Amino acid sequence: MKVKKNLTNFHMIWFALFAIFITIGVLFIKPQVGVADQGDFYRILNISGLSLLDSDISNPNSVGYYDFIVSDYKIIPLDNTDSETICACSLSYLIIGINYICKSLEQNIFKTQYLAIIYSIIYILAFIIILKSLNIKNNIKSILIMLLTLFIFFDGNYLIWFNSLYGEPMMITTLLLFIASVLNYIRYKYVVNGTEKLMSKIFYILFSAFLFLGSKLQVITSLPIIMMFVSKIIWDNRYHLNKIKLIILCIVTCMVIIYPILINMNSNNLSKDTQYNSVFYGVLNESKTPEQDLIDLGLDPDLSAEAGKHAYLDSNEYVKYIPGSEITDEKFYSKINNFKLAKFYLTHPMRLLNGMKYTASKAFYTSTGLGKYSKAYSSTPIRDFHRFTLWSSIREKILPKNLFFIGLVYLTIMPFSLYKYIRNSSNREIKSKVLLLWTVMFIGILQFPMPFVGNGKADTAKQLFLFNFTFDGLLIIILSYILFKANDLFKIKLK
Repeated sequence: MKVKKNLTNFHMIWFALFAIFITIGVLFIKPQVGVADQGDFYRILNISGLSLLDSDISNPNSVGYYDFIVSDYKIIPLDNTDSETICACSLSYLIIGINYICKSLEQNIFKTQYLAIIYSIIYILAFIIILKSLNIKNNIKSILIMLLTLFIFFDGNYLIWFNSLYGEPMMITTLLLFIASVLNYIRYKYVVNGTEKLMSKIFYILFSAFLFLGSKLQVITSLPIIMMFVSKIIWDNRYHLNKIKLIILCIVTCMVIIYPILINMNSNNLSKDTQYNSVFYGVLNESKTPEQDLIDLGLDPDLSAEAGKHAYLDSNEYVKYIPGSEITDEKFYSKINNFKLAKFYLTHPMRLLNGMKYTASKAFYTSTGLGKYSKAYSSTPIRDFHRFTLWSSIREKILPKNLFFIGLVYLTIMPFSLYKYIRNSSNREIKSKVLLLWTVMFIGILQFPMPFVGNGKADTAKQLFLFNFTFDGLLIIILSYILFKANDLFKIKLK
């Protein structure tokens, strides 16, 4: 037993070394890479105590939206109200913490590389905890799963986002942290049979859920799934924790529920853009009956003049209903809501299906056409990026981008995992791991329709980032199962 434990630790050391080597190779060797701002960063700057450098403000061309990365920002005093700070996304908390450290060291410049370092540490440590908690006893199988993890999840087109102010890296690193904390809890309770540290183990789960649910607005769809899972964990331990601890956990759970709701309520401007896109760039886009669609939505058919337009055009490109204008507020924003959108698609299933077909055609892209290097490195925008990107290249060029393939992957794993759950009805460790798998699967599934339903055809590939991440996890499960079976058959033949 001790030999196996030492061998597992040995594998983990090698995994950590390779993970660090790849991460440094992608993010930290010169010229350093990142992802250029497409206008999203101002949301983070405003609530995190950051602003553009004076030199960038006086020379806007040096910022190079879409074309060049900007890694240096000035640290400024927070001038938000308390409610704005509390309702900020979890990324802003991380930035504020980094700002505090910088100021304590008498530095007033924030670098996105600081974020990249923290993301990298969380990412690698989370994977180490996950792999260790899987408790794979066969050495060859353990090595195979580690290699698959390095090849797929340490792809350069995942890591490059770490050096930016986008919410995508916060989203995937905190999801990994959530998975790792759950697996660590399962291992402690059902493998080690421990009970003394259950409170802290459950708190880590709630804390990581808090960070994940606050990482990006689109993650709100994951709230009911995660809360059902966390509630079951607390319920399962009702006899192992005293009343005070249970009350504390229930209060923390309520905070985790309220937090992402407050973030969504505090993002009115962004909500207006997505509302505009969801109707004009979604429902009405290429519609043969735009007037009737608007009537079905309970809106004025005169709005059809803007059919097919999104919220980010110049004002002179709109006929009448400019986003944010008074007449648009009166005729559109005051009358549209998510319930009406949901009702429309439920009563027009073929329109939803066509939207999902479009979404599927944009799946599996984690790369981006935005600039990857600073203007100091090249005055010409460089959008290509090829540092350890073999997996994303295979995914983008080979995997079928259609609903049949996506559905096939889910329908392959779901019945097999259900069989494992039923067959191991007395094994709480396996049952808990299967429930975690289902939780992650449904988080991914709920991400899939959201880009089109909530934002039309605007920025679909980027909004599928979390879906792609969870889908890659499902592919690892399938690939590892095939490789494990091949290994077992090879052993049988040798015998």
